[in-house]
Amino acid sequence: MATSRATRLWGGLVSLAVLGAVAWPLGRDPVREDSFPLSTYPMFAVKRAGARVAIDYVIATGPDGARRHVPPELVANAEVMQALMTVRRAVQRGAASALCAEVAARVAGDRRFVALDAVAVVFGDHRGVDYLVHGRRGGERVHARCPIPRGAP
Repeated sequence: MATSRATRLWGGLVSLAVLGAVAWPLGRDPVREDSFPLSTYPMFAVKRAGARVAIDYVIATGPDGARRHVPPELVANAEVMQALMTVRRAVQRGAASALCAEVAARVAGDRRFVALDAVAVVFGDHRGVDYLVHGRRGGERVHARCPIPRGAP
């Protein structure tokens, strides 16, 4: 009987410790106490009005003001992060014009871009939610612009 009572007492203590460990994060400040080994990802838990997206990217434009983002496979390859780094490195090296011409040559053979006539390597500084959710652009600066080469009609 003493063993049974000790086992239940030990089991109860372990259960309380586990429950305390599980409930402990509820008392933490999700912004100030976000760190290893327990991260609550406050970037997703807290509304941040000033969140910004500042990035270099490639767009195709048309005479009527139409614009379309050029997909990664036409910039570098199908990997989004590799395409992002290709654009970033070209801009940093001062080779945005060369990248623009390469992308324009690839875009020329893609049916999705037949109504568009130019490619631009652009830096955009947008409010995150406005841009990603509502499609409202912030400021943009063009690093390079080049025509999409089209064959003779």
